[in-house]
Amino acid sequence: MLLPACEQAGLTSSELREAVALDLRDQHLTLAPAGELSPATDVLVRIEAACSADRELTLRAEFGDERHARRVDLRELPLPQRARALSLAVAELLALFGQPLPPSTGELLDTATPPSAASPADSAPLSAVSAPASATSQPPPRQTPAPPPRQDLPPKDAKNGSDRQRTSPAPTHFWLSLAPELRFFDTTWLWGGRALAHYGAWSAGVDLLRAQESVPAGRVTTVVVHGSVAYSFVFTGGGERSRFEAGPRLGWGRAFMAADANASARATDAQDVYFDAAFGAGYSLRLSPMLRVGVGGELGYARGPVGYADDLAVVGVSGAFAALFADASVRL
Repeated sequence: MLLPACEQAGLTSSELREAVALDLRDQHLTLAPAGELSPATDVLVRIEAACSADRELTLRAEFGDERHARRVDLRELPLPQRARALSLAVAELLALFGQPLPPSTGELLDTATPPSAASPADSAPLSAVSAPASATSQPPPRQTPAPPPRQDLPPKDAKNGSDRQRTSPAPTHFWLSLAPELRFFDTTWLWGGRALAHYGAWSAGVDLLRAQESVPAGRVTTVVVHGSVAYSFVFTGGGERSRFEAGPRLGWGRAFMAADANASARATDAQDVYFDAAFGAGYSLRLSPMLRVGVGGELGYARGPVGYADDLAVVGVSGAFAALFADASVRL
């Protein structure tokens, strides 16, 4: 496709080539790159115009011995619609190749107002000019309907012109959160923290908790290390600036108890499997696209070791518990 030597108002080279490429796609044709032409296989289209503003254009197309031409007047169209209107005229001109036409009158086809200037309901098909009436009747001219408006294509991205979907789901990202935590059992409270990796509604991570209890017979230090997997349902917010979410969590790991007895007592270290199940809820606030902060809590039940002194439970990580935490999350 050869463009006019001087650029016309509303018909920049990039806008016109982009519009023509889209309309030719309906006819299973492709627009050759600028400056490339194979005379044996390509249709040559010339757009001719006088180098003055708002004058009519002449379209000429040739392939082998077959040639077609038409005039297009765009003066009544707004500037943003001219490239699209001229593109439709080019597509209609190419549709004439290989079609039977009435005898030529030596005149060009005129397009006073291209189809795109009117609404789809008002667009009338363009037809070839018929020959003058004669004694021998001629068959009616073949009509070439205008291609329908492109309603199946996604809109163009305003920044780079690429196709994009009309609607697209919000992307899912990995988040990493760190949270200080307090966990309360009947006889013991533990403090520490958790590190979690989030993806969508799922999260997995590690908790490290510690407690220390002193009695007349000595002191007991407890350390609990366990992994966990959780699933959260988002009830409000839906990923906007703030949200509330809640869901179940399962954890498993090991608890270690180290006893330090005084001179008149005996002590034995111990360790055992730790397992818990909890239901948690939290509220978070997005400070930036990369950072969230929040608070939350849990209620659950755990199975773990219990430490005794003089047949009394001194420290234990077994039974019902409650937990409180605050967290900061960073998007990876």
